[in-house]
Parts: sequence; C-alpha cells; structure tokens
Amino acid sequence: MFSGRYDHAIDEKGRVSIPARFRDVLERQNHERLYITNFIFEREKCLDLYPPAEWERVVEKFGHRTGGDRTAQLFETFYIGGAHEVQVDRQGRILIPPKLREFAGLDHEVTFSARHNRFQLWDRAKLDRIVKSAEEQFLADPDLLAKIDI
Repeated sequence: MFSGRYDHAIDEKGRVSIPARFRDVLERQNHERLYITNFIFEREKCLDLYPPAEWERVVEKFGHRTGGDRTAQLFETFYIGGAHEVQVDRQGRILIPPKLREFAGLDHEVTFSARHNRFQLWDRAKLDRIVKSAEEQFLADPDLLAKIDI
C-alpha cells in the first residue's frame, strides 16, 4: 500500500505536506482524513498515521478483547486514547496536534516512512539513527534477512 521514505518540513503552524506518493494512495481510496497517534519503536518516539479503514481495523481488534489484560489496556490507553483525526487540506497538508508534535519531538525536519498499511512521521535525525543501526545489523549478520524470510 505505502512505500518509501520522504523528508519534509513542518511549518510554524504545525502543518506538514503528505508525500505525493502517499497522497496518491489516499486519493485512490477517497480518504480526506487520517488518524494520527503516538508510537514508540526501538525506544524512540514517533507518530503512526492511518487511513480511516486501517484505523477502524486497529480499533476493532481492541473491541474484541475482553478481560483484564493489563498490557493491552495500557497500550489501548496510550495508542487509541492518544489518537487524533486530522483532515487533509487542499494542498495535501495535515495539521499535527501540538501534543503529538511534542511527544515525538517533531520540530522542523521530519521524515515520513512507510509501514505497509500506514506510515510514520519521525524526527529526521531519530529515524536516520534507526536506519543506520538496521544497516549495521544487516552487515554484521548477513543471514538476518533469511531469518525473517524476505
């Protein structure tokens, strides 16, 4: 669905342009809004962005959970409770809520990174460190890709 990494800048009002390739996917599916929420990967904070249909699948998964699974409840509070619905404007931009910008440490230079059915928004320097670390792991263990069946 989504692929690639794209560098962009957040303006002084907290708006950022969605990469054209991501917008094309959203437009083909008639999506004029996104759901954006906080996420942590490799001990680094970023934002997850979902088209509405994909977000509904995430929420539905939690709707089927019953009982007192504390970890699931914590994640639901963090992930679903932290989500905001944002409109894509005519210029293909979204306004990132201040709390989410602060959470992910987004200032000016950011990178959009595809995650198949969604995409993430990162502080550019943080994502650069993660990508470099991944490259080092692949170089150190040539069989790593075979282990994950790529």
